[in-house]
Amino acid sequence: MTAAIEHISYFGEPAVKVTTEKLEGIVVPGWGSNLISLTWRPTGTALLRSPASAEAYHARTTLHGIPVLFPPSRIEGGAFTFRGREYRFPVDPARGYHIHGVLMRTAWKLSAAETSDDGTAWVETTVVSEETPAVYEALPHRFTVRHGFRFAADSVELRFTLESRDEAAMPWGLGYHTTFVLPLGGPEGDLSKCTLRLRADKTWELNDRLLPTGALLDNPLRDALAAGLPLDRVEFDDCFQASPDAPVEATLEDRGAGLSIRYEADQTFTQWVLYNGKGKPDRGFFCPEPLTWVPNAPNVDAPAALTGLQALEPGATAEAVTRLTIAAL
Repeated sequence: MTAAIEHISYFGEPAVKVTTEKLEGIVVPGWGSNLISLTWRPTGTALLRSPASAEAYHARTTLHGIPVLFPPSRIEGGAFTFRGREYRFPVDPARGYHIHGVLMRTAWKLSAAETSDDGTAWVETTVVSEETPAVYEALPHRFTVRHGFRFAADSVELRFTLESRDEAAMPWGLGYHTTFVLPLGGPEGDLSKCTLRLRADKTWELNDRLLPTGALLDNPLRDALAAGLPLDRVEFDDCFQASPDAPVEATLEDRGAGLSIRYEADQTFTQWVLYNGKGKPDRGFFCPEPLTWVPNAPNVDAPAALTGLQALEPGATAEAVTRLTIAAL
């Protein structure tokens, strides 16, 4: 089957719907370039948690689709210093830190939506920093971000490209708050039949505000995660370091729904946050979040090789790629 593209309205927002042999996805550029919906067509199974309305989306942006976190997770006090320069981000007054970056609620511009003879489709959105006040105020550098989606028969690749047009190095980090429906069959599914496989030898010690102390600890769930951890009784709001000697990937399996989701990331991603609404695992979602840096990375007293803090040098380009591949069990 040749991929098809349709320009639609999604709760009043211009969106792009892509249909391939086995998948249907919807990208909403104005909602942070969010892949807001992904469906396994053979059984009509919703894979990503999608909102019931625009109001529901804006009330809990992070828990719908795949929000782009740039930079990811928390920044203590919303501030840090990098190479002698101070950066300030908006702070949640109730929490005392910034959370989830400046692109998640930014309106991106659709720059491409096309199909190819090989049966794939490409959708791309763009943000120019100096044309976007909320971005430029926090990261006062001239840069362009491109976010591309390559839809194939049974997979979606997300390609994040960061291009410097500045004369100074810029700190950067990226993450995806990927929110899967779990169980994949919805409320009538069986969470006891759902497992997660992930290679993570270490976990970051977090304080009571979920900020890393700088200490890396042995992961007590290492062996269980490597074998396939049942998800019916586990509670997560934790950050793990991806094992450096293994592929950066997580695999969700739902035997009740008869589906698996393989979540691959390139070596730019060094951390995984796992979240299911800690203390309330009956909410019907599960978030495996690949991150290039640990929460609060610029303020963590640990080497950049461990925290994932990176610099985009003047005129340079950085790229980070993830891929979801769905298969029937």
